[in-house]
Amino acid sequence: MASYTAQQAEALLKPQFEKYGKLVDDEVWAEVEGYYHPNGVLVHKDKEAVYGSKAITAHLAKFAEGTGKSVATILNAKYEGAGDYLIITADFSAETEKAGTVKGKFLQIWKKEGDRHLVFHDEFEINP
Repeated sequence: MASYTAQQAEALLKPQFEKYGKLVDDEVWAEVEGYYHPNGVLVHKDKEAVYGSKAITAHLAKFAEGTGKSVATILNAKYEGAGDYLIITADFSAETEKAGTVKGKFLQIWKKEGDRHLVFHDEFEINP
């Protein structure tokens, strides 16, 4: 199984992650869904988990309704990868319309499917 240096993993994943992040900020849910693996899982740590790309996108859209328009800033991103998987871990800070500043951290594992990677495991937690 091939492993990637942090630089190789970042070069492969960062452009996809940035497009995905812009679509989330812009609430383009139909396109966001295309970034999730059909068997993907979204985990809100210690709260709940959602399975499947359609359910994940619906959950994200519902969450966005509660916070209103938001723009996230990604901090301390670390990239790594091995075999068919690329991983990003980072902190985030989102300026939201209805919930003020929301901060937390996340882990995403992207799995290779054909010629691209899709989010297979998306786990986040929000700081109290």
